[in-house]
Amino acid sequence: MNGLSSKIVAETNVLAAEYRRKFIGDPEGELRAWLEIAARREALVYYVYSEAQRHERLPNSESGAERAAWDTLTEIWQQEAKHKELTRARLASGLMSLGNGPLSPAWLQVIGEVEGRMLCRLTPARPSLGQTLARLFLMAGAAIAPGAVPSFARELDTMNARAFFELAATLELTAKQAYWRMGELLKELLAKREEPSVQLQGLQRELHLTYDDEDFHERAFLWMTTWMDAAGRFKRGLSERECVQQIIDLLPQAPEPIRGTEPRENALYVVTDGGVGALAKRHGIELVVVPKE
Repeated sequence: MNGLSSKIVAETNVLAAEYRRKFIGDPEGELRAWLEIAARREALVYYVYSEAQRHERLPNSESGAERAAWDTLTEIWQQEAKHKELTRARLASGLMSLGNGPLSPAWLQVIGEVEGRMLCRLTPARPSLGQTLARLFLMAGAAIAPGAVPSFARELDTMNARAFFELAATLELTAKQAYWRMGELLKELLAKREEPSVQLQGLQRELHLTYDDEDFHERAFLWMTTWMDAAGRFKRGLSERECVQQIIDLLPQAPEPIRGTEPRENALYVVTDGGVGALAKRHGIELVVVPKE
């Protein structure tokens, strides 16, 4: 983990400690607060992984590795769209809804998208006017409200493809931290209830699956950096099919096929397809998703 990644993780740890103190005895309040963070974060990465950014970070498709990276990033972006909708829906209605809170789920995601745009402006592949303006905006924000600007933001600079994928892996790692904490809070809430809650049990399953997705995304981004040199140039000689297989091999595998079914020869049984199921199919790799019980 590089210095920037360490600082981003440290900021998340500080927030986690702050929430633990703020919400002592109120697991429901802390869970809702983390869902709000997740709503912003999912909107942020949805923008950061978007097609415009793929063109910025991966402008060429000359090598098999780069084509595999483009397709993998595209599939992950589509999966993040589902996570974005999950957090919005849970905050919009049901037990975790914000009610008449100061910010609606839609506004939280608008904030997240703005943060994503700012992140991309600060970390272009090449120096640009947009980067200069973003830095001026950041400096002004730090002067007006120092606590609102994370310390690592001032270190953001141009990023080649390798650095961008390392940043993406860190974003996925911090997402995992949030979803893990939400899972722990849900266990606490469910243990206190006298009667089962279908809503909370459903949310628990969704959070477990999302955690598995984010864990796979983190490992996929880190693995794709091995296809590049230190300058972010993709290595020659790696075939697209070979690279896709390497990504598929990172998926969390299920311990056994679905009970009562015949195992499929050459099929890979996984807990989640991590969003890359269509990519696997295009390359002749059969995935069978066996959800955790």
